[in-house]
Amino acid sequence: MVYVVVPSDVFFINSLWKGFYEHLGKRQPATLTVDWFNATSSKVNATFLEVSSTQLKLSGVYKKEEAHLLLKVYQIKNPREGFVSKLENDNWALNGYVSSGLERGVFTYQGDIHGNGFGKFMLQRQSPLSVDTDHPNHYYGTNSSSVAAAILVPFFALILSGFAFYLYKHRTRPKVQYNGYAGHENSNGQASFENPMYDTNLKPTEAKAVRFDTTLNTVCTVV
Repeated sequence: MVYVVVPSDVFFINSLWKGFYEHLGKRQPATLTVDWFNATSSKVNATFLEVSSTQLKLSGVYKKEEAHLLLKVYQIKNPREGFVSKLENDNWALNGYVSSGLERGVFTYQGDIHGNGFGKFMLQRQSPLSVDTDHPNHYYGTNSSSVAAAILVPFFALILSGFAFYLYKHRTRPKVQYNGYAGHENSNGQASFENPMYDTNLKPTEAKAVRFDTTLNTVCTVV
């Protein structure tokens, strides 16, 4: 059988563990979120959330050589009557070992709960893809699709605005009309137009004649 080595940072920050614990002979769902982890001292701070939304702040030192972790309660939030009284009278703690499965990245933290009326517990570390998005103590990194959208949206907006500006300039550009005459300004400041066929400055003998080509024939075909 192949065993996967448990890494020293198996309780990395923001990792989420889901499973159950036993209380008065019944299994109850629970989650454990790692709030802080020191790689040098292997100290772990975590929040244990049980079914009634009571939060237990836990702290302990992970012994990587033995894959052992004892988490003791030091603070209680949203206490439930009856449940908390047992915790205050006892030195409530999670005392367990981490084991690895055949599948890579699957680790289980299980053992016994120190406290009157409590039994065993078992918590399995969740992969990032299976983490419940509604869990209040879990933090997420930036989504790659969101980053891509944030980059592409302004880029396409810039392209569209440039295209719209081009259309606006093209529609508002004044059109130049050609009237077929060459305009000139004479000495009196008045514009005059010239037509090579009607040049008034030419002498009668220099008048240009309009010639017609007698060689052109017009052929009409009647159907």
